[in-house]
Amino acid sequence: MADNLVYQGFEGRSISLPVKVWSLLERVKTDRQDPTLSDTIRVLLLQQLAENSYLEDREKKALGLAT
Repeated sequence: MADNLVYQGFEGRSISLPVKVWSLLERVKTDRQDPTLSDTIRVLLLQQLAENSYLEDREKKALGLAT
């Protein structure tokens, strides 16, 4: 795994998800008051990676997650 995953630059990609999932993500974005849908997806994805132990402790700490 690349060092310092949380702080590396960003790369734009395209993903396909069911319409219902996009609707749910938009709802989560609104509920979280995130400025963009990308922010919402990024946080949710990084939280799940951390929960599944794919991130180092310092990366989890940078996300505000208990280590």
